[in-house]
Amino acid sequence: MKVKVLSRNPDDYVRETKQDLQRVPRNYDPALHPFEVPREYTRALNATKLDRVFAKPFIASLDGHRDGVNCMAKHPQSLSTVLSGACDGEVKIWNLMKRECIRTLQAHEGFVRGICARFCGTSFFT
Repeated sequence: MKVKVLSRNPDDYVRETKQDLQRVPRNYDPALHPFEVPREYTRALNATKLDRVFAKPFIASLDGHRDGVNCMAKHPQSLSTVLSGACDGEVKIWNLMKRECIRTLQAHEGFVRGICARFCGTSFFT
């Protein structure tokens, strides 16, 4: 009669400090896990596909605000004009074709919480 006994050395599982990672026993024998390589390949392929699906194209950045941008609005008549309001109270009018700031206005002492352009495009409200 054969009797199999499991033995465990506690020193192999106890961490020396709190920053140490927990040791996890793994068996890398390919005979025990015949589908591990194809499974990992499928997972890597799916992760790559998801990265491509959720990737957003980065076109350009508009540098100029000293604080974070809180709101944006587009000009109702000009497609290349955008208004942006920052957390420091600054409103900037941008030309997207040239990627430059046309004008900077100090609109508030605090946050610019919302911005919209008038339908005729002559003024805006914050």
